[in-house]
Amino acid sequence: MNLADVMDDLGAACATIEGLRVFPYWADRISPPAAIVGWPDPLTYDVAMRRGGDQAEMQLWVVAGRVDARSARDTLARYCDGSGPHSIKQAIDGYNATATAYDSARVMRVEFSNIIVAAIEYISALFYIDVIGKGAA
Repeated sequence: MNLADVMDDLGAACATIEGLRVFPYWADRISPPAAIVGWPDPLTYDVAMRRGGDQAEMQLWVVAGRVDARSARDTLARYCDGSGPHSIKQAIDGYNATATAYDSARVMRVEFSNIIVAAIEYISALFYIDVIGKGAA
């Protein structure tokens, strides 16, 4: 799997959610609501023999707004729904047939925290995505 291509495909999946600004790389500045695709932790080679497949636990931050805003809480909650028009899980899990950089992506879990981008503290959700794809030859 080419990680840059995987990050682009995950970004394209998130871009199907109306109104969500998507960055398939770490952004220096954002305007919420925004999704930022991060590097995997970990990337595991050879989960299938003879370079048949690699596995990555990709990270995706969704930033909703300033920490003290009730509207940011409500916005973030929509993205954490298991299904629906704003669901990160539905967007990514449903993008598998379209993706070209991996064979399968599945949102496994989400954790909540505050994140600082460009010296501004935001409420955010960190989604962990299990990605499996053919290993490079």
